[in-house]
Amino acid sequence: MNGKLPVAIIWHMHQPYYKHPQTSEFVLPWVRLHASKDYLHMARLLQEFPRVKAHFTMVPSLRDQLEDYARGADDEDTRLTMVTVDGTLTNEEREHMLRRFFSIHHGNVIHRYQEYRRLLQLAMATGDRHELLSDEYFIDLALWFNLAWIDPDDIRSDQRLLELAEKGARFTREDVRYVIGRQRFMASGVPHLYHRLQRDGQVEILTTPYYHPILPLIIDDRSALRSDPGAQLPEQPFAHPDDAAFQLEEAIASHERAFGEKPRGVWPSEGAVSPEAADIMRKAGFDWFASDEGVLARSVDVELKRDEVGALVEPALLYRPYRLANGATAIFRDRELSDRIGFMYGDMRPEDAVGDMIAKLERARDRLPDDGGPYLASIILDGENAWEQYPNNGNDFLRTLYGRLQSDERFETVRVSDFLAANPATVELPRLHTGSWIEASLRVWSGEPAHARAWAALERTRRFAEEQWGSLRYMPKSVRQPLMVAEGSDWFWWYSSRNSSPEDAVFDELFRANLEVVWWFAGAEPPDDIRSPLMDPSRLAATAQRSGAMLPGSGERYG
Repeated sequence: MNGKLPVAIIWHMHQPYYKHPQTSEFVLPWVRLHASKDYLHMARLLQEFPRVKAHFTMVPSLRDQLEDYARGADDEDTRLTMVTVDGTLTNEEREHMLRRFFSIHHGNVIHRYQEYRRLLQLAMATGDRHELLSDEYFIDLALWFNLAWIDPDDIRSDQRLLELAEKGARFTREDVRYVIGRQRFMASGVPHLYHRLQRDGQVEILTTPYYHPILPLIIDDRSALRSDPGAQLPEQPFAHPDDAAFQLEEAIASHERAFGEKPRGVWPSEGAVSPEAADIMRKAGFDWFASDEGVLARSVDVELKRDEVGALVEPALLYRPYRLANGATAIFRDRELSDRIGFMYGDMRPEDAVGDMIAKLERARDRLPDDGGPYLASIILDGENAWEQYPNNGNDFLRTLYGRLQSDERFETVRVSDFLAANPATVELPRLHTGSWIEASLRVWSGEPAHARAWAALERTRRFAEEQWGSLRYMPKSVRQPLMVAEGSDWFWWYSSRNSSPEDAVFDELFRANLEVVWWFAGAEPPDDIRSPLMDPSRLAATAQRSGAMLPGSGERYG
């Protein structure tokens, strides 16, 4: 093609809703930690390249948690961090810290700091004999865990943090309080910086359904059978299309309150779409949505072929927006490029990784005909979990990538809404496949025995609540919110046999806790099948016996 190939980059920022509905404490620390390592720094780094445009998805329930932290909310790990300097740790609390406080990439992070590495070696040497470790050991561990989760650029730019990293040991109460305070400050700054970059025209902020549910499964869980006919589903269908609509309506209202305007684009949770979901998104007022190349391939019944280096042979099939019959526009990500950033490029030199990516884009651009556009290459991936796999938190790769995109005259980064306003889709998509960005199916969130138990528990509770108060949108907030939280994708992700972590029991308990409060609010006892674990007991027993983060797990991914 002549001219520049437009490229849309979408970084998806998301964590589950970790607030316990009965205690209001955050049971896991990952929102706070990713705020200080990823959410803020991703936007700050982008500012260094003013001609590069990008998108951030801001899940409304994630923003709620960031605002809670900014107002002083605690999670279990901030509480234990302060106990190390303000009180005495119990044996259980010591054991918890030894499991949790090495939860970051060992090779790329812990081994970068000599004193943090020494703490890990001591913990491994003492094994279960934590009584051999001093109180001062746990103070140092608490500070290092929280400090290591701050982006290296931010440590270098903050003289006090830099001094603490150089000090290495024998930290004081004031040292610990300073690090936690900086994390709260970073959490408070995330929405404001994103908003400013959007006003400046460099960023477009997208939304998702409020608590990140899989829209096709909320509308009708039988839709999973379209791509997975053998899926095991509960006897009673879960089919609540108005819940899906309300999750979107609430997301739009929250987005408008935070950023002063309605979002034009939406990332449906996990890129999961269906014809019914597309109609609900359009009815909610969205101009466009995004999904995965596998969904496109199944929609038009073609194979997206790639050459020997992984570049698209016929890029015009993927690198374009599509118009749906309902008037919405759909774009589909280049999975190869997106997954290479997410899973492969961290093991390469930044120059080589970016060179590989640009070479694939270059080949695709050269294969696009001059007529037949508009063309748009979409790169969409998790914007927070990838960077632990990279040295220096991915900063060297991102600077190399943004620098190349800013200077290379063959490409231009765009905001999708601006691009579509000037270049409307010209090709109609006759049908939309039901699937997600994982295998173009919904089997990660539906289809297994544990999934069926979880969906059955949710349906039973949802039906009970409707008998008491009517539809979801008219329920009391104390009932509506935990139900909407329980509809989120993450619980069902962890009920899949392919996904497991040392926190399996935590996710299972938190999902069920959100269901239990609905029954209690009505003055009823939750059924026994909701009060008992939904995961397979042997799996829970196996994860309980793990050493957690003491030894790196597969891929060394945390939170």
